[in-house]
Amino acid sequence: MAKAKEEVRASSSLEDELTCSICLSLYKNPVSLCCGHSFCKQCVQKVLSNQQQAKASYSCPLCRVDLGPILELQNNFHLCSIVETYLANKGKKDKGFATKKEEAVPCDFCLDKPQPAVKMCLSCEASLCQAHLDKHSARASQKDHVLVEVGMGGPIEERRCQEHGKAFEFFCQNESLFICALCSIAGCHNGHKILTLKEAHSMKLDDLSHTVDRLLRYRSDVSIALEELQQNKNQIETNTKTVTSLVQKKFEEIKTEINKKEKKILSDIQSIEKLQLAECDKLRKEMEEKRDELVQHLKSLQKIREQPNTFCLFREFKLVQESIPSHKFRIRKKDVQMVLLDEAAISSFQMMMGDCLLQLDVYLQGVQRQIINQFKWDSEDPAAGSNSNNTFKKSQQKPWPNFY
Repeated sequence: MAKAKEEVRASSSLEDELTCSICLSLYKNPVSLCCGHSFCKQCVQKVLSNQQQAKASYSCPLCRVDLGPILELQNNFHLCSIVETYLANKGKKDKGFATKKEEAVPCDFCLDKPQPAVKMCLSCEASLCQAHLDKHSARASQKDHVLVEVGMGGPIEERRCQEHGKAFEFFCQNESLFICALCSIAGCHNGHKILTLKEAHSMKLDDLSHTVDRLLRYRSDVSIALEELQQNKNQIETNTKTVTSLVQKKFEEIKTEINKKEKKILSDIQSIEKLQLAECDKLRKEMEEKRDELVQHLKSLQKIREQPNTFCLFREFKLVQESIPSHKFRIRKKDVQMVLLDEAAISSFQMMMGDCLLQLDVYLQGVQRQIINQFKWDSEDPAAGSNSNNTFKKSQQKPWPNFY
């Protein structure tokens, strides 16, 4: 009874350690914060969401440590495995307790008032209460008998030799079969390596222990592999952010340089246009002034033509003629030619641009290959006895190729 109470107390203490401090239930999909505390993923996300809505900084719900502006929830695969194992063992204990309570097997040696059996002897094919079990174990001739839990022996027919009708007392190691005494002496198993049931039981327990140890190692390897898989997942996301940022930055630099060149060329063209248009306006103004002056001279000459007095006509015409300098009405012309870009220069520029884009494609293909080859898979199987603890290996970090 004391042992049972101690087991209950230990189980309760373990359950407290595996309980989420937010929902007060066993962890479901547990995650860890940078401060070391663990919570159910859904519970801590709800708390952090409330903190965000209140415009407060992220903090641990348990120790109130500031978690910083950038929050990462790390899956705690090891804690999840412990919870699953605890629930599985608890289910087995509850089921076994209920079975024992429902199916009480009476002792075969009690005469007046049969007591519940606590063990079953496979050699005697009898169920024993605690009192008769003590008497049974005290006899030297029965020390090698195999004792099992009540109800674990199976039907009696399965423990008898079909050929001789005797109970199985030995185990043939050559053919891995249970046999009776006659089979070992006069039957087909004569000369084989024979073990008693107790020796066979111990041998099988050793095999079982080795199998359990191997599976425990494999489970540990899987847990480590899951943790490393999460780390690799985070590394992939980091690599993607880094490469995306680098490529975007380089393309922005290229766009900025091209835009600067475009603005410079267009600005120079517009400046030349302004100078040439100003020259045209100046020349036009001069020509308009000459035109107005000529109009005035023509009006004066037209008036002189109507002069009837010959002497006055000569005198007035001479005055007008002297006021008209010949060089002043000389016309300056400017011809504007059609501008056509050099086709050879354009073709050369397009070829240079094509070479540049080709080199850019080669670079980006190299970046893609490095992203694809981030993982180097390991084909070894830890369950088969491999010394490696990882089901995959992360490829060595290589620097990204330079743009220039």
